[in-house]
Amino acid sequence: MPRPNKILEPTKTYNLNLTIADFDRLAKIAHRESAIYGHQVAIADLMREAIVVYLDALEESDDDDDK
Repeated sequence: MPRPNKILEPTKTYNLNLTIADFDRLAKIAHRESAIYGHQVAIADLMREAIVVYLDALEESDDDDDK
């Protein structure tokens, strides 16, 4: 059975190396959030969310610099 599509827009795949320590920390967070929210939260979900937060913060910073 294939994985369900969580992203409902075009995507691009990127291969990423992480330290084992960072991966293990993310795995613990994903496990904890899965239990809290009652559905599977993958490490990739956490990474995508972190990237969006980072990009939004950069845009906000750039908007502040333009004023």
